[in-house]
Amino acid sequence: MGRRAKYFTFEEKAAAARQHKASGKIVRQAQNARAYAKRHGRRGPHTTSKDLCNPLPSSVLKFANLPLPSSYLFHQSLTSSDLIDDSDLSQWDKAPPYYSLPPPDSPEEQRFTQNLFDVMHGHHLRRERESRAHRMAMYNAGEISGVLKELRDALKRLIGGWDDLNARVTNQLQRGGSQIIRRRFIH
Repeated sequence: MGRRAKYFTFEEKAAAARQHKASGKIVRQAQNARAYAKRHGRRGPHTTSKDLCNPLPSSVLKFANLPLPSSYLFHQSLTSSDLIDDSDLSQWDKAPPYYSLPPPDSPEEQRFTQNLFDVMHGHHLRRERESRAHRMAMYNAGEISGVLKELRDALKRLIGGWDDLNARVTNQLQRGGSQIIRRRFIH
C-alpha cells in the first residue's frame, strides 16, 4: 500500500541524483546569465544634463515653458488650415525682423497683434505636429537614418535662426535701438 520504489539499487539512485543536480545547475546558470545581461547590458550612452555639449540657456527654457494661447483663433489655426484664411500669413512665416512701419499704438493694433500672435502659434504648432507624424511614419517604415537626417537638419535651421536673431538684436542694441527692438521683436 505504500509508494513504489523508483530505484532498485543505490547506484541508480546516485546516478539520478547527479543528473538532477546537473540539469538544475544548467538552468540556474542560464537564469543568472539572463539576469546579468539585463542588469549590465548595453542601454545606450549614459548622459546627464551636465554631459550635454550645448545646454539650453535658462531664458530659452523659461520661454518654452510658457503656456500656449487658449484663444479661439489659436485653436482654429491649430486644427485646420481651411478654417482660417492663411494667404497673408506667408510674410509672418519667416523669422523677424519684419520690415514694416512701426504700428500705431492703438487698442485695435494691439488686438490685431495678439490675434496674429495666436494664429501664428497655432499655425506653427500644426506644422510641427504634421512633421512629427511624418517622421513617425518614416520611423515605422524603418527609415531611421532619414529621420535622423531630418532632425539634424531641423536642429541646424533652428539654431541658425536663433544665432541670426541674436546677431540682429545685438547689432541693433549696439546702435542704440532698444525701442525699435521692442517694436519689432517683442509682441
